[in-house]
Amino acid sequence: MEIRRLNLADEAELARFHAIGESAERFERPYATTWGLDEMRIELTEVDPSERKDCVVAVDGEEVVGAGIAFSATNDNTHLSWLMPWVEPHRRRRGIGSAVLAELMAICRADRRTDLVLETGYPFERRDDHPYRQFAEKNGFVLANTEIVRVRTLPVEDIDLDALMAQAAPHHRGYRIETFDDPIPEALLPSLCAAYNRLAVDAPGGDLEFEPESLTPELVRVHEDQRRRQGRRKVSTLAITDAGEVVGYSDLVIPPEDLPNVWQWGTLVTAEHRGHHLGMAMKARGLRELAARIGPERTRVVTCNAEQNGYMVSINERLGFRAVEVAPAFLLRLPVPTAVSGP
Repeated sequence: MEIRRLNLADEAELARFHAIGESAERFERPYATTWGLDEMRIELTEVDPSERKDCVVAVDGEEVVGAGIAFSATNDNTHLSWLMPWVEPHRRRRGIGSAVLAELMAICRADRRTDLVLETGYPFERRDDHPYRQFAEKNGFVLANTEIVRVRTLPVEDIDLDALMAQAAPHHRGYRIETFDDPIPEALLPSLCAAYNRLAVDAPGGDLEFEPESLTPELVRVHEDQRRRQGRRKVSTLAITDAGEVVGYSDLVIPPEDLPNVWQWGTLVTAEHRGHHLGMAMKARGLRELAARIGPERTRVVTCNAEQNGYMVSINERLGFRAVEVAPAFLLRLPVPTAVSGP
């Protein structure tokens, strides 16, 4: 068996790569979220100024039997890489996944990455002994953080969203809540980027270590353009001060495929503006705005929060989200590479 780089110019190989990932992610995970093939093609073949994606395949004879990606930020958090090794269920326990993972780890070591992270998902009742956990631990990874996947059934008919927004409104005088489709107005981008850049360090992350991100207005436009070509529609609900500063956001994404899901991406209120019920106001407004942008084929929103993030969990529960699976992150921390001195 050979482990080599994915040939992104080979359409058949890319399709096989996608099929393996789809099969692996959806196995025994009814609430998994995945990319369509066209989304993945754009994601992997275009240069992202802020992230590198290293893709590998396992080849047995003429057949691709395993796949994997390492995601590595290039402008910040350069100690981190997120690894996703994939094997189809009927090919597991043959060493393919471990071989793919070993190659991804070697790529990251060569890039002087020290914190390698595996994320996965499995049922609550198997959180201590699930095969995915056993695989991670066998390869030297340890549990670093636990998030919980929750889903909210659509349409929202069991909760009065307008009433929740009205309850929150007296607490956030001096702020307005507005919803935007891409592109975000230019005047809001600097403060929105400042808020985006806080998520990794402000959200509970367990033993994972982050530094602030470095998103810029220019990068926002790059990502907006890529989403447009992928067919993704992002719906951003923002908390804005009377002075025009964005101090909170909540993003929903309608993918072109992945029925019946809508993806909840990040939600954050910056630290100095908390205590004004802005989180509830944004999330309730976002769900209300979503209803006018989707058809009946979209029947749930999928979100994920750290188990210890009590404030956001409480908001989601009030909005009718229910827990469906554990989403742990496993960490392998490598020694810091030593500098090589010259002769």
